[in-house]
Amino acid sequence: MKNLIQIILLILFISAIIYAQDESRSGELNFYIKNNNGSYVKIEMELISSLCWDATTYDVNLHNITDLFGGGYLSTSSNKVYLEFLACWETTVQNYYRTFGLGYYKFTVRVNNSIKDYFYIDYRTSDLPENFDGEVNGDINLDFNVSDGKIYYSGSQNLFPTYTSIWQEKYWIDSITTELEPLPPDYFDLTSSGGHPYLTWYHSYNEADYWTGYCIYRSVVSGCGSASGTFTKIATISKQATSYTDTDFTVSGPMTAHYKITAINGERESECTETLDICVGMYKESSNYIQYEYNLGQNYPNPFNPTTQISFSIKENSLVLLKVFDILGREVALLVNEVLNSGIHTIQFDGRNLESGIYFYEIQANEFRDVKKLILLK
Repeated sequence: MKNLIQIILLILFISAIIYAQDESRSGELNFYIKNNNGSYVKIEMELISSLCWDATTYDVNLHNITDLFGGGYLSTSSNKVYLEFLACWETTVQNYYRTFGLGYYKFTVRVNNSIKDYFYIDYRTSDLPENFDGEVNGDINLDFNVSDGKIYYSGSQNLFPTYTSIWQEKYWIDSITTELEPLPPDYFDLTSSGGHPYLTWYHSYNEADYWTGYCIYRSVVSGCGSASGTFTKIATISKQATSYTDTDFTVSGPMTAHYKITAINGERESECTETLDICVGMYKESSNYIQYEYNLGQNYPNPFNPTTQISFSIKENSLVLLKVFDILGREVALLVNEVLNSGIHTIQFDGRNLESGIYFYEIQANEFRDVKKLILLK
């Protein structure tokens, strides 16, 4: 009887080893735990955004970004072991707690329940998993060093980046984002500027959002305070823009202008913002002409974290360049590079991927050039 029990235990032990070996080869994103002296290591996976491309265009079974793969975690108190997260195209829903889809995810590493390191990784591309055909290694292998609490590329002292994507990590994977559905802009507002309807908004705060521009829609009906009629697209503007002046009408008049905005990503268009309205009259250039001057305003707020607004005005239609530089004169952001209409414009600058410090923003429009300082304080 004793021998039988020993045989059974031996079989179970060997099976466990075989299972562990199989698992070590099955993961798509693998953490190797190093220098652990019995601490409780927990790696959490969280779906940050469920934005995806049109599921009808691709194989739904392979390109799955539903709540089935919304997150989970793996943990260990052992040393020199692998914690392996699977991809949805190589496993079943039964492993949902350790499986990610083609989404935008955050991985957080805790040691004894204290956060030590984390990163965001974007897997949203229709180029997967077709390029994971066995001839190339699609796995991302990482080391987590418990002694210093940092995530490294496997077998190296190179830190894994805080923000990355599968197409940055694997050169043969294309960054296909044209089919991703954008979100509408945030905080849409309608006021007046220079006697004209003035639309302002913020870029989407969703870190996973992609957009290539904005569309402005308008409906004008008789009677101040009247309900909207048929909407017409009146402008398509750049992805950097956060304002629009409707010079077709003046504010205060016998008609009502209703406005709404969508974001676009290639040929895809988001849902509309809420509809806002203002009383307007027909614009008469002879009596209502507004003369703008070249000017670059101070960003607000300043200091800021992580976003701030930069406003400027241009005297006439101009090719506008608006850039941000670090204190060493290196360009860190190109905010505007296009022809804009005369008037007042406001751009939102997002510095979440930059270090705290002093930066400068410079505008060039025709012969006009100006530079101002801004401070990112995290």
